[in-house]
Amino acid sequence: MSAFSVDTTHTAGLAEIVASLPLSLSPVGDGPAQLAAVAGSPGWAQRAMEAADGGALAVVVGSPQTDDGVAALASETAPRVVLAWDFAANPGVLAAADAAAPLRESAVLAEATLAVPSGTDLDAALLDVLVAVDRVAGEPASLRSLHRGANSWHLAGGTRSGAPLALSLVVTDAASASLRLRILTDDGGLTAVVPSPDTAAPAEIRVVARDGERLLPTLWETSRRASWRRAVAIAAGDTISGDIAELHRLTPLAAAALG
Repeated sequence: MSAFSVDTTHTAGLAEIVASLPLSLSPVGDGPAQLAAVAGSPGWAQRAMEAADGGALAVVVGSPQTDDGVAALASETAPRVVLAWDFAANPGVLAAADAAAPLRESAVLAEATLAVPSGTDLDAALLDVLVAVDRVAGEPASLRSLHRGANSWHLAGGTRSGAPLALSLVVTDAASASLRLRILTDDGGLTAVVPSPDTAAPAEIRVVARDGERLLPTLWETSRRASWRRAVAIAAGDTISGDIAELHRLTPLAAAALG
């Protein structure tokens, strides 16, 4: 398996993530890094484009925020961009999405509750939650803000299947950061608890059906490591990313909620 060069100097914790990947990566030498890390602060789309134009085979954008420059990303660049969401990129979300697929059309309620530490940008966190909801409960069809205060934000909407959707973002230092997703049907449902990206503890996914409750197997892997594992696969030519297309669909919803 080929080794790829990566610049570990610009993103906190990146060296540790690289060391744990199931592929030998080497520090960047004289040339450009084949795997590039880009901070998700405004302007990240332009930085991702520059990294791709400079030779990067895959670009990882950490905790992306809303960026007007996304629309200008070249069509050849977008499939190489991995959006490293703090929660939505957790492998447990993909496992929950697979398990939730047969429940979406009969869902009577979809919920998401995000707990984050003080200092978190809730505008950026909303995008993360919407991506997770889109993957597990299905595409949100509408969204409106019900209440926003210094430490909480509550929103309501629906999904394409017609289920009501409730979102809550809470700022607290009294509990570990986590995202809780829930789908209810008339005779069962699914609950997924996704841990902080700072821990490798697995997500917890429970499915309730007429025959009882099942706890699904999940990986002991952080969302950050999972994102870099995807970048390695993209650089190797094994897959492409649809993250930018997904973001294009969901950004208008977030913008409407922001008013």
